[in-house]
Amino acid sequence: MSPCRQIDRPPATRIIVVATTSAPAGFPANIPVSLQTYENWAQMISVPNVWTCIPATEADVVAVCNWAAQAKFTVRARGVAHGWSPLTVTEGETTDNVMLVDLRTNLNKVLSISPASAGSPAQVTVQTGCTMLDLMTALETSRVGPDPDVGFSFAHIPAPGNLTVGGVLAINGHGTGVRTPPRDDMNLPYGSLSNQILGFTAIVTRPVTGTYAARRFSRGDPDAKAFLTHCGRALLTEVTLQVTDNYMLRCQSFMNIPATTLFAQPVGGKDPARSVGDFLQQSGRIEVIWFPAFDPAQPSFPWFKVWTVSPKKPTYAKIATGPYNYPFSDDLPSFITALLRQMVTSAPEITPTFCSTVAQYTAGQLTSVADLWGKSKNTLLYVKDETLRVTANGYAVLMKRDQVQQAIADATTKFTDMLLSYQKNGLWPINSPLEIRVTGLDDTAHLGLPPGQVAESPVISSLGTDPIVQQNGWDVACWFDVLTIIPEGDPQQAYQFYTELETWFYAHFDTGFRANVEWSKGWAYSVPGGAWTDAAVIQSIRDTCTTGRPADATWAWQVATLQSYDAANLFTNPFLDQLFTTGSS
Repeated sequence: MSPCRQIDRPPATRIIVVATTSAPAGFPANIPVSLQTYENWAQMISVPNVWTCIPATEADVVAVCNWAAQAKFTVRARGVAHGWSPLTVTEGETTDNVMLVDLRTNLNKVLSISPASAGSPAQVTVQTGCTMLDLMTALETSRVGPDPDVGFSFAHIPAPGNLTVGGVLAINGHGTGVRTPPRDDMNLPYGSLSNQILGFTAIVTRPVTGTYAARRFSRGDPDAKAFLTHCGRALLTEVTLQVTDNYMLRCQSFMNIPATTLFAQPVGGKDPARSVGDFLQQSGRIEVIWFPAFDPAQPSFPWFKVWTVSPKKPTYAKIATGPYNYPFSDDLPSFITALLRQMVTSAPEITPTFCSTVAQYTAGQLTSVADLWGKSKNTLLYVKDETLRVTANGYAVLMKRDQVQQAIADATTKFTDMLLSYQKNGLWPINSPLEIRVTGLDDTAHLGLPPGQVAESPVISSLGTDPIVQQNGWDVACWFDVLTIIPEGDPQQAYQFYTELETWFYAHFDTGFRANVEWSKGWAYSVPGGAWTDAAVIQSIRDTCTTGRPADATWAWQVATLQSYDAANLFTNPFLDQLFTTGSS
């Protein structure tokens, strides 16, 4: 894995087109194609000279796939490339026979929105190149429901608006929120967006001819669950998602609650007052962004957000008329970027100063937007592409809701102890926040399917449910992400830090919990290899998706099922070839 190299932030999307006089031999003449540099948002993967085409229609995508099968090319869906893990292309791979299919440019439309009727839930059908911002705007402004001023939404969504729907679904994208009756009890799942899928169109091989074609799947199709989270091992062009009536959300930001209070150990099995667990029990929607204190004698104050479903405007809340209400987090002032540059390039010992400076700046900027209220989209979307580009690990720990505070107390204690231990050795591997969110799981109880259809949980979703989940009574996932900027060569031993922390997560949350990876982030760390290189962790992922499950919901079933719909092995790359095996390689 290449380190995160970004200090000064360029435009959100950088597409470098390389002049070329001809397309690959036999490529469909009506479809624009050129050589481009693929670079993901985190700039951890940058691969030059990748063939990239821009289909106008789904039929064009099918034509590209059939050409690729004959030409011995692989096909990779391309959205806005907002991610970390090598699920599209792999750093250093030979791309002579790789064709990226740009779905963002043309296959980006919201096709229909339908209100609930005759036993069917409210739903939206959208092309997978549509961004989440465009989808949420269309849902919010829809006038097809019984109340034309309401519109539609989801229980929660990822914070960045510039993500494609297809990209979010491929990695079971999520926001933060758990079902909290009576105020927050919507008739749809509170897990990932992948579990909101009611139907989809995928490009697959025909059983008889072996050629590729667009096929519509219903959620009740026995093979559908393999496509709901696929990590790029399939290509979906259109999805139908269950939605709910839109609702008003209040978002309160606190930076006056000490970390020692928010992360306190439970007492007598109860969450302490004003702890994360206490707020979670009340509202069901929380987020922690913590620039840690490197001096345990000094208090630190995380940016702690609490969302509450609030039909009426609270007296002192400010109306949020649009998304992205924290511009200060996307556009840091020059004195902070100067500190950042100094810290990364020559003076890592100022990391504590940098972290405390950013925390103090954030607290000052929050005063005018600490209490927001508006339509759900306007407080659920709050991260722009221009935000600081960092690397991040990511884990979802499945547990019971009443275990959340204990898990957070243990994880933050371990995190702090590790930071202090590294600091004693003159190392500052982490220079950005620890983030915590909590969601429901991908259970299917609230999905609205036609009579006779049975929905099953996505097989490899981080939030997937299975007999072991049910036996343990796990009903939520606590998400942990540790962010940092890694200078070239990793002089502060960030990979070692990530490796040690990952080892602790798997060991500590082994009994009574389940630790899963967040597909889009960093995981399976080794030294010096970095993320996605530890074969034992990768095998543990396969094992988790197998143990205690029926034969048609295992990792091997997922691998075989997706392969059966991709006879020419189009939808893959070198990393996915290693991941989607059934052995211990």
